[in-house]
Amino acid sequence: MDKQGPKHWSRLRFLQACERLAIPNELWPKFNNEPLSVPRDQVGTIFSTGETLSLPAFNPLIESEDEWRSRARVHFEEFLKKWAAWYREQLTQQLANGFLKPIKQTRGTTPLDLRYEWAAKRYCLNVGFKQMETDEHSANKISKTVAPILKELGLKRK
Repeated sequence: MDKQGPKHWSRLRFLQACERLAIPNELWPKFNNEPLSVPRDQVGTIFSTGETLSLPAFNPLIESEDEWRSRARVHFEEFLKKWAAWYREQLTQQLANGFLKPIKQTRGTTPLDLRYEWAAKRYCLNVGFKQMETDEHSANKISKTVAPILKELGLKRK
């Protein structure tokens, strides 16, 4: 997919937005009949603990329920600390080896997923910009955000 360039990635982000919004497939754009689908193996990286959390036993003859809960919380926090450190290490290695590529986030901008969801709603469902407007995002801002996405995708605004 690296060979395909930004237009290909943009199309995949658009299709992922369609999927997140549960837009029926027949409403998705065909992109000049190019075979595109949401890459299942690329949707997300999942790290598993490799072990099951086992809470300490509760002995009601020796301790109160509150005492047991306190011990269990300490045990749980230790489990989280151990595995969070392992996850960070795995993520760092995968980024360093080029297996994962972070998407650069620009502060003060609308999240990438939301921008593509607006574009998908506009193109596939013909939702008006006023209908998508919120206290945080005006119809004008949404329109100015959606237009370049649809242009990059080669889709005509409805």
